[in-house]
Amino acid sequence: MSITVLDPTNKPIETAFEMAPRPESLKGLTLGLIDNGKKNSDYLVKKIGDRLRELHGLEGGIHVRKPSPSHAIPEDAAKELAEKSNLVLAGIGD
Repeated sequence: MSITVLDPTNKPIETAFEMAPRPESLKGLTLGLIDNGKKNSDYLVKKIGDRLRELHGLEGGIHVRKPSPSHAIPEDAAKELAEKSNLVLAGIGD
């Protein structure tokens, strides 16, 4: 009798990328916020966003809530963030 052992793990996919250029100042830039849908994550990212606006002069903002922690944000929301935000903060909460 023989036993076949399967390895369910996968090797990471390595992708080279460049970091986005950093602005000299955050003043006047638009902040995008993503919360992961967990309890209090909306509260957490809102408070962090408020503080960043207060300290660095960020303008307005777009807040997107993921449908669940294990899912990506909807494609239309990602497109809106890319088009209307200068920087995006993704946060978690528990």
